[in-house]
Amino acid sequence: MSIPGLTIIGERINPGFRSSLALFEKSDLDGIRALAVEQVQKGARYLNVNIGNRALTDHAFMKAVITNIQDAVAVPLSFDFPNVEVQKVCLETYDERKAGGQKPIINSISELRWEMTSLLEIRPCKILLMASERELNGEKVANKSAADVFETARRMVGRLLEGKHGLTLDDLFIDVSVGPVAVDMEGLTRMAIQAIRQIGAAPELKGIHMSVGLSNISIMVPAKALDGSPLKLQLESAFLTNTVPYGLDTIIGTAGRDYQLLAPDNFVLRGFNEAMALEEIESVMRIQALYQAE
Repeated sequence: MSIPGLTIIGERINPGFRSSLALFEKSDLDGIRALAVEQVQKGARYLNVNIGNRALTDHAFMKAVITNIQDAVAVPLSFDFPNVEVQKVCLETYDERKAGGQKPIINSISELRWEMTSLLEIRPCKILLMASERELNGEKVANKSAADVFETARRMVGRLLEGKHGLTLDDLFIDVSVGPVAVDMEGLTRMAIQAIRQIGAAPELKGIHMSVGLSNISIMVPAKALDGSPLKLQLESAFLTNTVPYGLDTIIGTAGRDYQLLAPDNFVLRGFNEAMALEEIESVMRIQALYQAE
């Protein structure tokens, strides 16, 4: 990776990867340890931990996973479960001393899961805030504009900073969420870029962190672009090129991947930027033109 200041939260301890799911199904703690070590050796500064639905029913295994990871590496962990009881098990098992005194991350809290802030009673934590949705009259509403994402983020940040837990902006990550750009008929990728720029320009949010699950962007595209370049990596790098200069400083991604800020004349970056200026099917077709000949 060659982007100074970009923090990677290693994404591989997750059942979304078939090889990782196989480790969980076999209770292969040695394999999970090795996966943790590999990610840290490749530059991950945090490790995201998600063992899937087994975390709901097998707390002993969840504890064993955390203990084995912490015996192998000295980086803090991000616990990726939208469930208070699972998070409680994780935070009570976590040993801050083995992470060089660094706090874990609760991944993630939204306005619809605000009860998860009670977890701060267990130990000091950093928090990843999901700003892609908001609460409206008790219902979940998906944000459809950068202004909505910004206001949701600002509202959640304000509530946390005014609370009793002594949180600072440095303890908070705003996740604006991204999905597959190849089928993005709603302009959600463009919304994420605009929201990052708006958050990054807000004086009251100076010092906060911003993150995305970067690998989501390149789902459903082939390995190569028409010019022979690695399409998945280039699409992810195109997003970073549009956001890192404006404040995005953290990704949940693949440690060791050669993320780059692309030159303006890069084939994929040009197509990505043109797609971001288009609407609905035209935007999708411009992305498809990167890998499909007419």
